[in-house]
Amino acid sequence: MILERLKEMQGFTHQECAVAEYILDHMEDIQKMSSEELAKASFTSKATVVRLCKKLEVEGYQELKYQLISEMVQNIRVNQLLSKEPITEKSSYQDILMTLPQLYDKAITDTRSCMDKNVVTRIFNRIKTAGRIDIYGSGISYILAQSAAFKFATLGMECTAYESVNAHYLSAARKQKSVSFVISFTGANRSMIDVARYLQKTTDTYVVGIVGRHNEEIRKWCDEVVEIPSRDSLLSLKVVTSFTATTYVLDVFFSMYLSLHYESQVQSALEMVCHESLRTAVDYWSMREVPDEEAGKSE
Repeated sequence: MILERLKEMQGFTHQECAVAEYILDHMEDIQKMSSEELAKASFTSKATVVRLCKKLEVEGYQELKYQLISEMVQNIRVNQLLSKEPITEKSSYQDILMTLPQLYDKAITDTRSCMDKNVVTRIFNRIKTAGRIDIYGSGISYILAQSAAFKFATLGMECTAYESVNAHYLSAARKQKSVSFVISFTGANRSMIDVARYLQKTTDTYVVGIVGRHNEEIRKWCDEVVEIPSRDSLLSLKVVTSFTATTYVLDVFFSMYLSLHYESQVQSALEMVCHESLRTAVDYWSMREVPDEEAGKSE
């Protein structure tokens, strides 16, 4: 960046250093100054200003001013974002303990306000008649997809997480009614846009996008969209917001499905409790290593 190179002054002559120092000290003023005026103000020459521009690898003084303005605007935005970060280098253990629940709560509250009851109802009506659910994610959203798939599977719903399209599987299961969730925290993940497009064009699955606000492209390939809030952040805490929001959306559908099949789930839970001691015993003996001499005694 130009500002960094001006501050470092590496390879600058004494006169070029004088120009660089003046620029750094008068960032706003030089936007109205010509190269001649800058040279006069820094007690150097126009030739020195030209040589400095060449060392900074810009095409002349006007290009230097343009890039400086651009970097100044970017720095202002960065500083504004950092000032809003909930966790900084000054955050203590106690601060973090208090801050994280507030982040979770805000993510859920904002998501709840974004969710359209009619949209949620339409999606759930499809889930009720579906034979399976497929959940697509990329990177950390794939981990979230795996977690959601496990939850639905505990209710007896066939549910699988994928990072990409499995064309053979989709072709073989074409006749089975299905709902496909496609997750993109930003809404602009290229691989997830491609997944949604493929599903929409080649299958009969009901495609639901759980996406961030930059969703203009992926929205075209979804039957329904649930938009999740995302926060501007320079740090990875924005992932916390998106992860929490998406988990909340999927848990809403999971809970609705649980409520729909409540009686059968209670029965399944009771049966599991009845067999708990047997299951624990099986787990114990499968993990226990039996010495050879002990195995011989049992024979």
